Amino acid sequence: MAVKQLGKKGMFLTFIAISLIAALIVIFTPSDINLSGDVQAIKTRVSNVNEYVSDLESVYLENALKATGRRTIIALIKYMEAKTMFLTSFDDAFSEVLLDGTIGGILIDDIIDPDIMTDNTYNDLINEIKTTAEQTFNVDTVYDISDIRVYQTRPWFIEVEADIIFSVTSETASWTRDVIIKTEISVENFDDPYYLVN
Repeated sequence: MAVKQLGKKGMFLTFIAISLIAALIVIFTPSDINLSGDVQAIKTRVSNVNEYVSDLESVYLENALKATGRRTIIALIKYMEAKTMFLTSFDDAFSEVLLDGTIGGILIDDIIDPDIMTDNTYNDLINEIKTTAEQTFNVDTVYDISDIRVYQTRPWFIEVEADIIFSVTSETASWTRDVIIKTEISVENFDDPYYLVN
């Protein structure tokens, strides 16, 4: 009989202990937890990175291509002047100088004076954009340039196209784009290579 009575008391004491713990948890749990604030912060972050991706596609990559394209043309004209010969394949030379700053595997700035392409290739400028985005938005940008094309669209203008696949990854989302970046460059004020070579 004593065992049955002790079992009832133990059960009663256990129930009281659980009730007290539950009451303490309810009392000391903050009641103003707001998950909508976290959602709003995530929405803002995704929106900011989305704007970066949009600007990268429509502004940054195009402006970098235009700036590097102009430098590439100047470097190639100076190269032809230094070598007193014309290029055998303008497209291949343009692409190599634009991306790597080399021509025939040799740094073009070792051949011409002054240095034009050192730290100013298309890859260099995109890497600067990547670094700035990483510091500003804490995102990782990865890109691959598969092809560079250059052709004359009208008198005194050439168009440069770059096929680029890039992805941007943040803590909350990721974006992948396969784009063709186009820019038009005026060649009106450049030196005439025909005159320089001859």
